[in-house]
Amino acid sequence: MCDSKIVMAILSTMFAIIFTLTTMGCSTYQDTPPSPLVTPATKTPKSPLTPATEDIKPIPTKVEEFNFTEVEKTHFSRVGRALDAYWIRVWIAWDAIERKEGVMDFSYSDWIVRSAQNSGGMLLITILPFAKWDQDKCHGDEYYAHVPMPEGERKMKVGKPCNMEDYLDFLRVFVERYDGDGIDDMPGLRYPVRYWEIMNEPEMRGQHPEDLKFFHGTPQDYLEILKESYKTIKDADPNAKVLMGGMAGMLDRFVNFWEPIMDDAKEYFDIANIHSIDTTENREDLYVAEFKQFLREHNVEKSIWITEAQFGRLEDRLSDEFGPIIVRATVLSLALGADKIFYISDNWGDKKILDVYKTIVRKLNRFENVTVIDQKYIELDKKGEGVRSAYGCYRFNMDGKRVYVVWGTGELSRFINTEDIKTVKITDIYGNEKIMDVNDVQLSRTPIYVEIVE
Repeated sequence: MCDSKIVMAILSTMFAIIFTLTTMGCSTYQDTPPSPLVTPATKTPKSPLTPATEDIKPIPTKVEEFNFTEVEKTHFSRVGRALDAYWIRVWIAWDAIERKEGVMDFSYSDWIVRSAQNSGGMLLITILPFAKWDQDKCHGDEYYAHVPMPEGERKMKVGKPCNMEDYLDFLRVFVERYDGDGIDDMPGLRYPVRYWEIMNEPEMRGQHPEDLKFFHGTPQDYLEILKESYKTIKDADPNAKVLMGGMAGMLDRFVNFWEPIMDDAKEYFDIANIHSIDTTENREDLYVAEFKQFLREHNVEKSIWITEAQFGRLEDRLSDEFGPIIVRATVLSLALGADKIFYISDNWGDKKILDVYKTIVRKLNRFENVTVIDQKYIELDKKGEGVRSAYGCYRFNMDGKRVYVVWGTGELSRFINTEDIKTVKITDIYGNEKIMDVNDVQLSRTPIYVEIVE
């Protein structure tokens, strides 16, 4: 992330998620989340961390059936009202819950979790280990940053917790509330929150003119936060999965932050995490190829998630020409090893772009594995770029069904043996379908979805 406009993009994405949830009738707080920065907790704690709000009544579910295990396997984030995509990423700061030292108020996080679950959403919660009352104990004004939060952009100090034990006490109680084990759970919890990301882009420290600031600390400081958070989360919920803070990209200054700590850090996350911002056809792998190489150099073999994928320049509405790029980038990054992709849709002004995304979700969201039939891509040397695809044919397998995604030149038979095939169903990137004679299918740089009819 290298532009202040990214702040507004993240804010817009978070607000869009909250707006979608509330307008679907999922809010239990009159369609407005309580501000964790304005409403103070007033109860006197009986113990160092006493929940201040425990009288929230369960609300009726609007989702009749929810198969946690199956939804957990899906691959794409929710954009707008694309409810067939389930994953939702939201940032929650320490003092959104423990607003006053020793007093926990879960009203805000409960609202987030209830709203998501009532719409069938699967949450990834990004933990920001920052509480004003803690930061003020040991950090000066140089630690301030402007951080996009669901409730709005916030000026906050972003140093390592002054008292790590206080932070870990909070984290333990927080994870326990949503782990679904029946002990100290949120009233009305329908299924567990299992995925936790430890900070966002900790290498973004405002030291470069183009960089934002999400952390004021050293790589070793972040390593300690990651390590102790991981141990605490696993102690509270052994089934939880922990993500490293999303890496802002593969520029040298980002790699240089992670390089000295990755050999140790790899022991304290389950899922590796990369971001791709301002993506064009010159980075159609969403950084996955270079990121995998970096992980390989440190003997890291873990699942890869892309928790921020943003296309084009944020100040420009995406034109139709980005439709094929979004499909190629999605397919290629999945084929290279990414498991989940979270999209930033702030500049998706054209309805056709949303149609492109809905078609991706409808066709590929539940795939079990992907096979590369044939592909050619060029690895670009310029920093900030990645892979440009020349052509590709990929078979996505799901529940006994096969969907091919193909682009290139010439006839379909170039990639798929069509000797025993007469007709195929062709779906364009916007979701338009037609049955065609297999010999009439001509390829182009714009991908098509192919399903064999007979």
